[in-house]
Amino acid sequence: MASDANSASGARELVDMRDASSSVVDLPLDARAAGPVDAVYDAIVIGFGLAGASAALEAAEQGLKILLIDRFQGGGASQMSGGIVYAGGGTHVQKSCGVEDSPAAMADYLRKEVGGLVSDEAVQRFCDDSLETLGFLERHGVNFSGPKAPKKTSHPTDQYYLYFSDNGTVPAYMGQHAPAERGHRTKNPAKVPGAPPLPGKKPHGGFSEGADMGWYLMAAIKQAVAKNPLITVLPQARARRLIVENGVVVGVQVDAIPQGGLSSRVHRWAERLANKLTFQVMQVHRPFAALFRSIEKLSSRPRTFRARHGVVIAAGGYIRNRAMMARYAAPYVRTLPIGSFGDDGAGIRLGASAGGVGDHLDRISAWRFINPPYDWTKGVVIGASGDRLTNEEQYGAHLSRAIYEQSDGRAWLVVDDAIWRAALQEVNSGDLFEFQKFPVKQAQKGAKKAGSIAELAGKIGVPAEAMEAAIRAYGDAARSGAPDPMGKSDACRQAFGPGPYYAINLRHEMPISPITALSTGGLRVDEHSGGVLDERGQTVPGLYAAGRSAIGIPSNNYVSGLSLADCTWSGRRAASAIVKRSRADGRGEGRDSALSPGAAAEAG
Repeated sequence: MASDANSASGARELVDMRDASSSVVDLPLDARAAGPVDAVYDAIVIGFGLAGASAALEAAEQGLKILLIDRFQGGGASQMSGGIVYAGGGTHVQKSCGVEDSPAAMADYLRKEVGGLVSDEAVQRFCDDSLETLGFLERHGVNFSGPKAPKKTSHPTDQYYLYFSDNGTVPAYMGQHAPAERGHRTKNPAKVPGAPPLPGKKPHGGFSEGADMGWYLMAAIKQAVAKNPLITVLPQARARRLIVENGVVVGVQVDAIPQGGLSSRVHRWAERLANKLTFQVMQVHRPFAALFRSIEKLSSRPRTFRARHGVVIAAGGYIRNRAMMARYAAPYVRTLPIGSFGDDGAGIRLGASAGGVGDHLDRISAWRFINPPYDWTKGVVIGASGDRLTNEEQYGAHLSRAIYEQSDGRAWLVVDDAIWRAALQEVNSGDLFEFQKFPVKQAQKGAKKAGSIAELAGKIGVPAEAMEAAIRAYGDAARSGAPDPMGKSDACRQAFGPGPYYAINLRHEMPISPITALSTGGLRVDEHSGGVLDERGQTVPGLYAAGRSAIGIPSNNYVSGLSLADCTWSGRRAASAIVKRSRADGRGEGRDSALSPGAAAEAG
C-alpha cells in the first residue's frame, strides 16, 4: 500500500513530521542566500552506514572528491545488524559449499518477495550484480566463507557462515529452481588466517556476541573509507537543509559539533552508551540519548558545503521517529527499534523538502523468530481470535507481520509435549548464542500449560472452539499427508500427540521478549540511477537516495541480509550515476575542495 506522502501537501506534512527527539529539517535554501561556503566537493553523501560508505567509496575510486557526513561516528544501523549479506548467483562461498545457484534462480525467488514494489528488471539487475556486490565488500576487507548450516535457522551458530536466510524452503516461495542458501554471514577476521585485525572495540561480545557481525563488516568498511584520500569524513554533523540553485540540489547545510573539544568527546561517549542493545532492552539508555541531543542543540554550529555533481541521501530510515511511525505504521510503535539514533526519518524528510516522494512508509520489518529452536516451527501460531495466523516456517518478519496486522500484536505458539521437550534439548545443547537462548528460556518460563487444547485456550483467553479447530486441521493434514492449510513444508510439521500442551506468548514484551523492527519504506527513486523522484515521476536534479532512505529491494518483504546487500548495491548505483554526470559536465574532477583557508582540513 502506498502512503499518502506522495502529494505536495503530504510531502510538506512529511518534512515537518517529527517528535521531540528527531532532527529538525528545514526547507531548501537558495544558494544565493546560503552565505559563505565552507568547502566544495564533487559529491556529498549524507549518512555513513553501508549505503553511504558504498556510495563514497565507489565515487572516490572513480576519481571524485567526496564529503561523507554522519550525525555520529559512522556505522549506522548497518553496524548494529547481524552482518548478513544476501548474495547469490553462484558466489565463491556457495560453490565451495556445493550450493548450486544462478542469477535467474535468485531473481525467480526474489520477485516473490518483492511483489512488484520494484520492477522485475531492477530485481534481475540486482541479482546479476550480486557476485560483484559481494566482491566489492571483500575488496574492502569484509570476510565471507563457509561452511553452510545443516538446517534452516534465523541466525546460524558460530561454526556456520552460509545458510537459508529467506523463505526459499517454504513451498509457496518455491519455483522452477531448487532453493539455495544465500545468507552470507560476515566472518570475524580473527578466524581468517592472514586477515589483518580491525581497529576499535566491538560493542557487544558475551551475551550478544552474535550481534557483533555487523560491527566486523562496518569496521572493515570504515577502515577502507579512512584509507581513501579522496574521502573527507565529517562526523557529529546533522544535515539540516539542502541548498538549491536554479532547481538543482547543489549542497547541504549542516549543524556540526566542533571536533576535538569536550562537547565532541561527551557526545561520542553518550551515543555509544545509548546504542548498547542491552541498555535499550532494559530501557536505561534514555539519559544518555538525552545528553547527546542536548549537546547537539547547545554546541552545534552551522556549516555549508557545496557539491558539484550531486548529493546522496543515505541517512537510514524512520524507525526512531515516533511521529512518523504513529502516522504511517501505528501497529509497529510497540516494537524495539533496531537502528541508530540517526534513523529518525531526517533523510527521507530532506528528500521530501526538495520535492521527493515518500512511499510505502507503512512497510516495517519486525522480527519474531521462533527458530531456533528448530522444533518450534512444528507448532501452531494462534491469534487473538483462536485461529491459526500463518505458516510458522516462514522468516520472522513474515510471522511478525501476521501477528501485528492480523491480530493486533497478540499471538501464541502452541506446541505439544514432544515438541516442547525437543526444543528444550536444543536450547540446552550449548550450540546457540546467548542472545538466542535467553528469550527462548524466558518464553518457556512464562508459557501456559494445560492438559487439553480447550483448557489451554481458556488460559490464554482465546475462543476454545476456534483454537481446537485450527489444531485439528493442522494435525489431520499432517497425518494424512495432505497439503498443510498454511502451506508449511513436511519437514516443519508434526501432528500433535498427547499433552500436556503449552502456549508460548509471542507478543512484544520488554525487557524479556522484545520484537525488534526497522523501517523499509523510503523515497521513490529512479531504478537506474537512484535519483530521487518527485510526484510527477521526474528526477529531482542533483539529488539521489540509497539504502533505507530509498525504496529498494527489501521494501516489500525483508529477509536476512537483503538490506545490507541492497545498501551496497544502491549506494554504488547512485555513485555511478554521479560519476557519469561529472563526466558529462566535463569539470570538477580532482579540483581542490577548499573554498576558504583550512576549511577542508577542519572538515576532516
